[in-house]
Amino acid sequence: MFRLGICCSIKGGVGLRQLKDIIHEMEDQDVRQALLAYLYTVKQYKEEPDQKDIFISDIVHIYNELVVTPEEAAKQRLVPDSKTKTVHIVFGYSTVGSVRETIKQLSLQESDGMICFPDLFSVGPIWKLHEPEGRRYREEWMRTHLDPEYTDHHFAHHGELNPIQMVQQIPEQARIVIWGGDSAHEKIGSRYVQYLLKEYKNEVIEINAVKICERKHNTPKHQQYYRHTGEIVPEKLIEVFHEMKRIGPLTAEQRSKYEQEWLGYAETKQVLRLWNNGEVNTVEENDLDEYLLHTVYKLQSRSNSDGFMKAARVVGEAMGYLDQHIGDVFFEYRLRSLIYEGKLEIRGVPSAMRYYSVRIKS
Repeated sequence: MFRLGICCSIKGGVGLRQLKDIIHEMEDQDVRQALLAYLYTVKQYKEEPDQKDIFISDIVHIYNELVVTPEEAAKQRLVPDSKTKTVHIVFGYSTVGSVRETIKQLSLQESDGMICFPDLFSVGPIWKLHEPEGRRYREEWMRTHLDPEYTDHHFAHHGELNPIQMVQQIPEQARIVIWGGDSAHEKIGSRYVQYLLKEYKNEVIEINAVKICERKHNTPKHQQYYRHTGEIVPEKLIEVFHEMKRIGPLTAEQRSKYEQEWLGYAETKQVLRLWNNGEVNTVEENDLDEYLLHTVYKLQSRSNSDGFMKAARVVGEAMGYLDQHIGDVFFEYRLRSLIYEGKLEIRGVPSAMRYYSVRIKS
């Protein structure tokens, strides 16, 4: 610690306190990615210790990627400003990564910005989410049932504005592109944002990248379907960007219809929504329990051991074979509920999925 402090002060660069602030403000996902990059670099050096200069260069590169000013960080994330011509509104971190990479490949960083709503809108209450009361209600439910550390993911990066505040500051001249899709998650997110934009005079476009990619690339011999936009690679999203130029803005009637659809969704306090037959279906939270039990049974029947299956494996299998974008946290919540109801036996400590196993109760 002492040596690090002297080094920073001598070089005149980032101080130790600033480094601590940077780590504190990073998202968990970014911390994991940075640590993975560091560990992989060290691994390469241990395997080839004569490549010392390359090792030092790579470590410095990782450092430079992390130690950026808030302004530089905002620029890298394409945070909209007064000069932004097109604002892309997306739902979920995986979609952020794909759309951001596509914008960079098309060299649109100077004209395009992004706003991300990271929440998974297919799970958890959305009752009155457009009001502070509703957001507090969602936060309390999520903390109680899914994630004790959940915050109203309206989620500042380095002290920046949250998504709702960013929407409020979209410049008047900017075209707004809402990335919807064939999933309850993106459809609900889209309608939520449509309501937030109800007083805006901006040109608004809704784009369904999933439908565009399936139409362009699926053939009788090759069929690929996506549960949400985040599963589409940037190479295919480039074609979606080109298609976007031919999509007209939503009419006043369409926007009004979508706003009313949101108000309908926001009346219910149910916590699970599925995409079936081209529409969002609000269902009871135990709607997928039988599917989850069948998944445990299927894995258990293949096992030669005592039948106990790691919870993480059960959840991964359930997610992999379901044509819905639900998320692992909700599935584990229902797995725990089945344990409490006496339908599953447990072995281990249920502090995290990797620490316990389950089987059908005999």
